[in-house]
This record gives sequence, C-alpha cells and structure tokens, in this order.
Amino acid sequence: MQIRIQLATLLMALLPFSVMGATKTWTGKISDSMCGVTHKMVSEHQEKGEISKTATNKAEKERECTLACVKSGSKYVFVSQGKVFEISNQDYAGLQEHAGHTVKLTGDLDSDGKTIKVSEVTMSGAADQQHQKNENK
Repeated sequence: MQIRIQLATLLMALLPFSVMGATKTWTGKISDSMCGVTHKMVSEHQEKGEISKTATNKAEKERECTLACVKSGSKYVFVSQGKVFEISNQDYAGLQEHAGHTVKLTGDLDSDGKTIKVSEVTMSGAADQQHQKNENK
C-alpha cells in the first residue's frame, strides 16, 4: 500500500512537467507586438517611407509592416486562430526570414499559456507555394 501511495505522489508531481514542456506545432502568422493580428500600421509606415508603396499584395505589406515595427522596437509574436502568443527567443533566425508569412511554427508553450519558445518555423503548404511563385517572378 505504501508503494502505491509513493508512486501516485510521484506521478502527480511529474504530470505538470510533462504537459508544460510538450512540443507542439501551430499554423499561423509571424507578426509583431505592435500590430498583432491587424497590421494597422501599414499606411503609416508607407507615409514615413519605412516600407515600399509599391507592395502589391496584402502578404507583402504585412511582411514589410512586421519588419518595420520590429526595427522600431516591437517584438515578434505568433498569431494563431486569433490568439497572439509572445515569443521568448526573439533571436531565432526564422522569425525575420518568415516575418508576415503564414507558417507552421513548432515550439514549447510556456506554463503561462501565452509564450512560445520556437524550435522550428517552416512555410505552411499554400503559403509556401505562393511564396515560391513570388520569388520566381
């Protein structure tokens, strides 16, 4: 009986750690903490000359907006299903590379449920095909 109680106690003590550190993959966009979901700063950046007025589509404008905001001191965030997640490792190389893109992001969700430590960022299926088309132009 004593062993069962000890095993149950050990299991209960370890359970939060297995949930907390679980690596997950989400689909969403790399954005910035100033704009979050909306990229409301696009026209302001264009007026200031911080981003190109010739950006032809929404994806290009969102990318340039994200990069301009981060350059101005904003932080990268990840937006998935309308929820904005902070990113703990801001120096992760894939953030700048995929700024404004729809991506598959893999990482560990912190116990606060609001912060992700990124371990991988890749273009998601349809977004990857559109990105390749744009690069081949």
